[in-house]
Amino acid sequence: MTDPVDQDERDRIKTHTDRTLFVRAGAGSGKTSSLVARVAQLVLQDGVEMERVATVTFTIKAAAELRDRLRARFERALAEESDPEPLRRAEVALEQLDLAAIGTLHSFAQRILTAHPIEAGTPPALDVLDEVGSSIAFEERWARIQRDLLDDEELADALTLGISAGIQLKHVRQTVRLLGQDWDRLRTHVLSNPPKPLSVPGLDDVEKGLNRVLDLRACCIDPSDKLFPVVEQTEALLRALLNAADVHETMRTFPALAGFKTGNVGTMGSWSGIDPKAVRDSLREVVADAMELKAKIVAQCLRHITYWCAHRVLAEATERRRSGRLEFHDLLVLARDLLARDEDVRDTLHQTYERLLLDEFQDTDPIQIEIAVRIAGGRDASQPDWRDVTVPDGRLFVVGDAKQSIYRFRRASIKTYLGAQGVIGEPASLSTNFRSVPGVVKWVNGVFCELITFQQDAQPTYEPLVAHRDTGDKLIGPAVMVSGVELHPETTADGIRAAEATDAAGAIAQVITEGWTVFDQTHQLWRPAQLADIAVLLPSRTSMSRLEDALDTAGIPFRAESMSLVYEAAEVRDLLIIARAIADPSDQLALVIALRTPAMGCGDDDLLAWRHGGRWLDLHSKVADDQLSHTPVGVAMDYLHSLERAARWLTPSEVLAKIVADRRFLELSAYQPRTRDSWRRIRFLVDQARAWSEVSHGGLRAYLDWVAHQAQEKARVSEAILPERDSDAVRVMTIHAAKGLEFPIVVLSGMSNQPRTQYGVRLLWGDADYTVSFAANLREVSFEEAAELDEQMDDYERIRLMYVGATRARDHLIVSMHRTDRTSERLTPAELLAHAQAHEVAAPQHFVWDGEPRPVNASSAAVTPPPDFDTWLAGVTSARRASRMPGAITASGPEGTDPEVVLAEADAGLAKGPRDVELPPWSKGRYGSAVGRAVHAALQTVDLATGSGLEQAVRAQVIAEAIPEHEDVVARLVRSALTSETVQRAAARTHWREAYVGAPGTDGVLVEGIIDLIYEEDDKSLVVVDYKTDVVRPDTLTDKVAFYTPQLRAYRDMLTAATGRDVKTLLLFLHPEGSYLADL
Repeated sequence: MTDPVDQDERDRIKTHTDRTLFVRAGAGSGKTSSLVARVAQLVLQDGVEMERVATVTFTIKAAAELRDRLRARFERALAEESDPEPLRRAEVALEQLDLAAIGTLHSFAQRILTAHPIEAGTPPALDVLDEVGSSIAFEERWARIQRDLLDDEELADALTLGISAGIQLKHVRQTVRLLGQDWDRLRTHVLSNPPKPLSVPGLDDVEKGLNRVLDLRACCIDPSDKLFPVVEQTEALLRALLNAADVHETMRTFPALAGFKTGNVGTMGSWSGIDPKAVRDSLREVVADAMELKAKIVAQCLRHITYWCAHRVLAEATERRRSGRLEFHDLLVLARDLLARDEDVRDTLHQTYERLLLDEFQDTDPIQIEIAVRIAGGRDASQPDWRDVTVPDGRLFVVGDAKQSIYRFRRASIKTYLGAQGVIGEPASLSTNFRSVPGVVKWVNGVFCELITFQQDAQPTYEPLVAHRDTGDKLIGPAVMVSGVELHPETTADGIRAAEATDAAGAIAQVITEGWTVFDQTHQLWRPAQLADIAVLLPSRTSMSRLEDALDTAGIPFRAESMSLVYEAAEVRDLLIIARAIADPSDQLALVIALRTPAMGCGDDDLLAWRHGGRWLDLHSKVADDQLSHTPVGVAMDYLHSLERAARWLTPSEVLAKIVADRRFLELSAYQPRTRDSWRRIRFLVDQARAWSEVSHGGLRAYLDWVAHQAQEKARVSEAILPERDSDAVRVMTIHAAKGLEFPIVVLSGMSNQPRTQYGVRLLWGDADYTVSFAANLREVSFEEAAELDEQMDDYERIRLMYVGATRARDHLIVSMHRTDRTSERLTPAELLAHAQAHEVAAPQHFVWDGEPRPVNASSAAVTPPPDFDTWLAGVTSARRASRMPGAITASGPEGTDPEVVLAEADAGLAKGPRDVELPPWSKGRYGSAVGRAVHAALQTVDLATGSGLEQAVRAQVIAEAIPEHEDVVARLVRSALTSETVQRAAARTHWREAYVGAPGTDGVLVEGIIDLIYEEDDKSLVVVDYKTDVVRPDTLTDKVAFYTPQLRAYRDMLTAATGRDVKTLLLFLHPEGSYLADL
């Protein structure tokens, strides 16, 4: 295989580590490999330690992959390097790799705040809320803000006037949510533009309009003309405005005027001296003038409410900072603000991180580049605008692809990306595509060079990809196939989606039946495609239901991944309504619905028979033991009664899990078309309830109220998709979810969906201002113009979204072009493709469905016969036994670091083990384990050779353990360790403190532990030193050593297995008067 055409650029990325580079990396161009090569060059050749390199990635998965690849690179260097210096650097890099700053932007920001809590104004320990925790925290914030909102006298006029105009609390709630997502902009965009005092314009213009209408009415010479009642209706509406008792009644009158229409009525002969069209135009102008009055009042209300909310949102953000309970966005803002104002922190981080590398720059928050630039710039990077900061050469490395910028809804800014290209470093470009076959690359270039054209601050210049793969004659099936080439006759949007989904299913069937080939990367060979090789990618989930129906009809198994409306699933609704019935026994409606679910099995006839039997639906009383008690309703009521009583002592997740098990929810789902999806949703709901309980510690009613909010807001949740290797099924996901992935065969469907008009509360940000809309009739005048620009940016992003979807394909790409002959300023993806001649570029094959169903064999593997009963029972018994075993045990196991300490994982300081009454006070009662922990913690940080930092470390630990009265004892125990010959010998050699070790035991259970001290002897053997704070007397020494022998033996065996070296184990018993060494 020849070198890539951009090999010189790849070499420059790798070797020019003294230069700041901004790399434009096309799809499939191997940017991760280039990133690994540059880091390896920095570490192995330039001598930059791994702990001095910070690499920021877009996802946790990408960070883990990068860390794994770096580990493999350093291990290869250990095996291949002969030069001692790179060899030593590789060893050090491997030691530092696990703690190196490789992670997402949020994790990097958290690392900064944790290292500088005092400067940031945060507690030392941060509690970063996950999605569930943030949702609960918002509900708590909104409850406080809503109470203040209704009590605030200063806002009362604007709020009551707004309510009269149609503003509702749900609008304010959503405004608070949106402001919270962008709270870093509130000072510069909202609070810096305070609203003017509320003033209500007079109705003089309305009165003038009424006089114009009266003049028009006088011109009518035939009252039977259809335009005359329209004039009278206008007069009545205007009089209602003028006669309103107050401004609130006036605002309530406007909706009737807003719905006013003149139609196209009126005849020339019925009007004297005026054309009916002129009458209609005049009426429209009068109504428009009146509505403009309303718009002015509404705009003032919106500004006042938004300004008030911004103050409260900022106050809540400040409180989160003080408490340390932060959300993800808080991490970025606080880290950015800290770096902007504190030169000492900048200087410290500048020294800590000698190199910063930013991956997927196009998809991350604009705050990222400011954080990176200020760290790279160091102490002098204090300029108000980060673009003015001077970055020393080589300190910064940025890689991204503007053509793949698709996360505007997560604050990703292509404007920031395009602007940064001109101010950060030297440009470099990677254009060689290693992923896709030449046919796919040729089609992608031909189509998107037409669609992606340079627009200032909005769209990059298209840079063609260069194919590198050589398929030879192994590729069976077209590289690119398009469907829906011919225009549809006029039809509904749903009709087009149905046709598009049918073609997608037909194309998948064609792939399998015709034996299209794909390249198996695991076995490095070409083979016939399987269903699991195919991914259907959608721009949005709008067409998902139609696609599911088409795949089901065709008998094609599939798995829908990524975001889903879990709370709309039938099995989830059934589970929640049963829970609600027992959470609130007085809710008769919930009880009836619960009884009618498949899980409870009661039909309308059963309920009628129960009622005719003189029974009531009452969970408070036990079901009487009679004939009715054995009916479906009687059995169900008896179960719900017992569950209602038991639920008082259970967490919400335990209640849900019990219902799932008792009412056989998983078994019921087995009869549904997509059983695995149903199981996954049920498991997700139970897991989410557990996560909710861990954060809120609330009861079942509180949990169900929270779930109700999630359902009302149609919250999409990400269902965790675990690998299911026994399922040969097509994968269906959104293009956003597929970002960073690749598939042998990609089907781009859902391309007929029209651009969505966004409704509800919207906030659009300008350079230093904002504009807001609560609804179509509740918005600022300036919002219309801003919304047009925002829609244009969305349209540009939709083109980039198609590019991302198309470049996920390795071997085959199938593209839908279903569309109608319509005219619109905003085109569907299919219409955009037609504009770019996608059905002709690179001569793709056209898919034509013949209407005949094609059977698809999901798997050719023979069905495994079931085992005999005895074998099955033995397997079940073994599995049950294994499930009761702990997943992991500590090496100290039944022995423990201290016979007392072991007792106390729940509350070590209060352990009351059987102890010798003659022991000194500091080793008895609740203080024994606390003293031991303080000693071990102090020995982690002090300098073993000099003892430097001992006093500070001891003082911090005794305060942390709440035993300040024993500071002297802890200090003397630590000194006894430091002055021992063993520790001094370790200090003079290579050593490791608090080293984690773990290995599977003979029974399959993981054995793990933390070794206090390991050092390397001159003969390369290892010595394990374990500190003990037990008081040892001559008559108990043998028993003590025997007690700890299993623990030390486990350490020895694990280290020997991991390193292949000889390992010696030592016990170092510490005492204020000295130490005693026991050699095992």
